Amino acid sequence: MVSSVSNEADSYHKIGQQDYSYYFIYRAFAPLLQRWGQTTEVSRPESRLDYALWRARQQGLEPVHISFVPLHNLYLTSRARNVAFTSWGLPDIPDQDVANNPRNNWMRIANHVSLMLTASTFARNAFIRAGLKNPVHAVPVPVRPEYFAVSDWARCQQVILECPVYSIPQPQIENPSGEKWSTRSRGPSVQEQAKHFYGAYVKSHLPRRVAQWLTSAARASAMQNADDEKRVSYSVSSSLPLSGVVYTAFVNPFDPTMNWEDMLSAYLLALRDREDATLVIKLVVSSDDAAKGVNRVFLYYESLGLRHRCKLAVIPGHLSDAQTAELTRGSTYYLNTSRAEGACLPLQEFLAAGRPAISPNHTAMADYLDDQLGFIIVSHPEPAQWPHDPERHCVSRWHRLVWQSLYDQIQAGYEVARKDTQGYQALASHARNKMSNFASVERVWPLLSAALDSIIESRGKH
Repeated sequence: MVSSVSNEADSYHKIGQQDYSYYFIYRAFAPLLQRWGQTTEVSRPESRLDYALWRARQQGLEPVHISFVPLHNLYLTSRARNVAFTSWGLPDIPDQDVANNPRNNWMRIANHVSLMLTASTFARNAFIRAGLKNPVHAVPVPVRPEYFAVSDWARCQQVILECPVYSIPQPQIENPSGEKWSTRSRGPSVQEQAKHFYGAYVKSHLPRRVAQWLTSAARASAMQNADDEKRVSYSVSSSLPLSGVVYTAFVNPFDPTMNWEDMLSAYLLALRDREDATLVIKLVVSSDDAAKGVNRVFLYYESLGLRHRCKLAVIPGHLSDAQTAELTRGSTYYLNTSRAEGACLPLQEFLAAGRPAISPNHTAMADYLDDQLGFIIVSHPEPAQWPHDPERHCVSRWHRLVWQSLYDQIQAGYEVARKDTQGYQALASHARNKMSNFASVERVWPLLSAALDSIIESRGKH
């Protein structure tokens, strides 16, 4: 059996990109795949997979190619049956050559695989509605056993997480000259000089439509990169004390699906006078983008202009498995405000650890999230685009959260954690039990093995 995945080094460099999560999904499945059959990892299938399959057959094995990448990146081999695992959070499957690229037509690719595996029944149903001809099975991403072993949250506990972190409130940091961090350079920037040259010497010689398109593209780029022009300054600490009521969220600040702006504004307004409340935002970005990600979050924070006594902490860097487990132990709730989810593995892990959720229960989360294990945020469908469409056409739907519901549920969670020990423990217990029955290793194993066995049993038909 051969599985094509990104290698570990590449996966950490890709954190925050569209396909970064697939390596971590593969890592969760790896022990079960090894239980099912001999596993060989192939990181660059376009040049290495066919040779690995040939070697497997030379050893008397019957190989199967299992791929953990988005379908538009899938390498289809003719030397073995192809199995594709996908994490998808929209109700429609791309069935067009997005941006005139045939590989972006997911249904064309999906109809060439022997078996589709999806992380949720939501995605499985989407493929069925789209007319997938081949078998498709929903197999949840397994949660590692160590999360089920995390100790229960206690109201009086304090956990010290050793990692770089930016925290608020804190005094404003100034530079050695005594001035606030400069938001602009003193002379014209390269961009300003280029803009002047374009307006004076180029624009008048271009066709009108081309000039309009270039102007529109430049404005969009300027808005997207506004955080490169302005910078905020906060000092970094080497540890984060976690006590009181702690809300934790894993966020990519460059992904509009995350909807973190609503999260931040609702938290600050709902608990602004609560000194014992903390929101921890763990950035899901590569090391190259960490500073830019921190800057984007704090620029938005400053634009709100809110005075508050509740705490905000932003963790920019990668956390080890041990550090992530410690963050989980120090948290009271997992806070999710996304517009769509293909699985949401962090939410599943926190639930397995007995940390209730404050989250909508749309898309993939509908498989396992209800009001017995958390506080459900109301949401409604609205137009959306496929994530790999550079033209951003509104061809599908995601969910718009009701901001007032988010505000109310953050407050409700705080009140339960502070005043209703029995109520909190009931939510935590339901969360552990639900995830044990839904995504524990032993619960996922029969689903995975039955799906993979089905293509072995049908090999005579191909």
